[in-house]
Amino acid sequence: MKTNTLFRKFLYTILLVVAVSFVASALENSGILTSKELNARGGLPNYFSKIQKGKSIRVAYLGGSITAQAGWRVYSLEWMKEKFPLAKFEEIHAAIGGTGSNFGVFRLHEHVLRFKPDLLFVEFAVNDDGAASERVIRAMEGIVRQTWEDNPYVDICFVYTIKGDFLETETNGQLPKSAQAMEKVADKYGIPSVNFGFEVAQQVKEGKLIFSNPDSKEVNGVPVFCPDRVHPYVETGHKIYKTVLARSFDTIKKEKTAKAKKHKVSKPVNPEYFSDTRMLDFTNAELSDNWEIIPVEDDERFNGFGRFLDHVGRTCYTGETIAVHFKGTAIGVYDIMGPDAGKVAVEIDGEPRDTLSRFDKYCTYRRMNFVIIDKLENKEHQVVFKVIAEPFDKRSILTKKEDFDQHPEKYSENCWHVGKILLDGELLK
Repeated sequence: MKTNTLFRKFLYTILLVVAVSFVASALENSGILTSKELNARGGLPNYFSKIQKGKSIRVAYLGGSITAQAGWRVYSLEWMKEKFPLAKFEEIHAAIGGTGSNFGVFRLHEHVLRFKPDLLFVEFAVNDDGAASERVIRAMEGIVRQTWEDNPYVDICFVYTIKGDFLETETNGQLPKSAQAMEKVADKYGIPSVNFGFEVAQQVKEGKLIFSNPDSKEVNGVPVFCPDRVHPYVETGHKIYKTVLARSFDTIKKEKTAKAKKHKVSKPVNPEYFSDTRMLDFTNAELSDNWEIIPVEDDERFNGFGRFLDHVGRTCYTGETIAVHFKGTAIGVYDIMGPDAGKVAVEIDGEPRDTLSRFDKYCTYRRMNFVIIDKLENKEHQVVFKVIAEPFDKRSILTKKEDFDQHPEKYSENCWHVGKILLDGELLK
């Protein structure tokens, strides 16, 4: 009798393991990846090797507004300095609010690689929400492969932050779709990924954390994660992010080798990944006559953008153009939107392609933005951007219409402010 009971327990255990494995496999095959805090994969061998030798380490943070905050980025670098006092750490701050991996891959060389990083964090899961998985894979794979083509000893770590729209998914033990796409790249190249959202969702589920409250960082003794369902409070949410990262790095250090390793690239996940992206100063293109070149540090309208731009081109005349001759598959611009912005018509190889509005519902203030025209045939192209400075109904577009009513003069001009040309390809003379 006792033998039969033990056998039944053993059989039950085996069946349970098989069932769990089957469910996990089914979820993965259906495109639903389960959520967990850390997937260490190949670890961070070069980073920890340098730490052991007390060398200098440059840590790059490529991401959106959550990384741009003085939160987990600042906390994590402070933690590294305290944890590994013999090593010397430097920061490469490459985070721009409101941008995702599709812009990140174009600015990779100028904002990150030219500063020679040793460790690269990539944070775009929130801003890539809603983007097609194919596009996310193409951009993230471009970031990985171009980084290792530049220096195969750079370690890369993906981090996944959370927003309100992700909370139910994370609570149900699944990854958001943007992170699922990124995991395919991470799996292919052995890149560790740290999911900050897992811990946040668990604490909210257990009543230890309130996800969002715009008025307070604590309610009845319970800390609040964020004010706006996206950007963590520096004093609460970002500290959770830092704790998760530190815990994950401790695990990687304990479980993975710290021997220097040359990372290799093989057959890509998507052969159409962004392979040759770059940002070029707009003055490398052919400009029409009525452009003003403005050094940003000398002009209060633009000096807030000095971290990433030395100067901008400005014109407020219909018909003024920027012409670009290039060979490749994608072209775009990195510009400044704002109250005095207008529209731009795009012509490719002599044919009208699109009309880009550089004014939207948030344009009560100036901010950096970008546009990319992708999936062109890989050949030589002649692209002309033509300014349309004609008046249009800006008030009807704005969310904060009272700003237009109080300051109509801000909106009277319809200009274009250009910083960089974006290419996936090669500029031709």
